Amino acid sequence: MGLFSKAGKTFEEAKQSYMSSKGATYVCRSCEERLTEEYDYCPHCGEDSVEKVE
Repeated sequence: MGLFSKAGKTFEEAKQSYMSSKGATYVCRSCEERLTEEYDYCPHCGEDSVEKVE
């Protein structure tokens, strides 16, 4: 497997994992985006409503 093929496959796996929100432990209550790490403000909508998923 070539270098770029391997990098592309790794990127696609990471993208799919992110898109399916596997491992998301936080959620923005304003826009309902799931996040994998804690933020003071949502990186998607800018609101300060990021909370830990119970």
